[in-house]
Amino acid sequence: MAQSKKEVPYVNTAFEAGEILKYKVQYGIIKGGEASLTIDIVPNGDSYLYHIKAIAKTVGVVGAMVTIRDVYESFVEIHSGIPVKAIRNIREHNYTFYDEYWFFQDSNYVQTISSGKHDVPEDILDVLSAFYYARRYLFSNDLKKNQIIPMKAFFDDKIYDLDVKFKNTETIKTKFGKIKCYRFVPATTLKGTFTKEEQLQIWVTADENYIPVKIRVKLPIGKLKCDLIDYEGIKNKTGVLR
Repeated sequence: MAQSKKEVPYVNTAFEAGEILKYKVQYGIIKGGEASLTIDIVPNGDSYLYHIKAIAKTVGVVGAMVTIRDVYESFVEIHSGIPVKAIRNIREHNYTFYDEYWFFQDSNYVQTISSGKHDVPEDILDVLSAFYYARRYLFSNDLKKNQIIPMKAFFDDKIYDLDVKFKNTETIKTKFGKIKCYRFVPATTLKGTFTKEEQLQIWVTADENYIPVKIRVKLPIGKLKCDLIDYEGIKNKTGVLR
């Protein structure tokens, strides 16, 4: 796998291998969805990579009627957090799609199974590794109101601006009681993926873990709700979740 040109010391106070986050998901009036985020370590020649996996699926009665099982995987360098490979494996009722993305960071291009070679900016991310990169490097308790956090990710043969804005600190109700969180919204620039702040809201724990507790997305045919229901293996046991 390709090596990144980013040379930074190994600093990661936000997460570690063994972290598991589980969510309940509701899309519009449709309930019965589950999602999970997991981190593991896998060998890569003489070194190791973080293997990050996101799974979203329908379960129960809804799952019997509408089968959804979407899997996203990202393999990232432990020392930098930059991806070297990503996998997209989609199964939504009768539709299936599989693709692999290989990130050649030294040469600034991505090679995919489905569409070949694509030129990309330096240290490009995929959509899954982007969030963990933000947890590790970009989220901070020193953020100022309306401060913009810039990110770019390669997805579906395009380069997307994933810029987010730190909006405020809120205490929200959760399954685990009231939790102090940082709220992030899209940076609504002309080049941004979202055009309105209310189209996407993410609440992450106001500690060094930066765990996503609540996500709300407004889509053309309904609102996507995602709420944390279980967790284990978090790095900082003195955070707001223990």
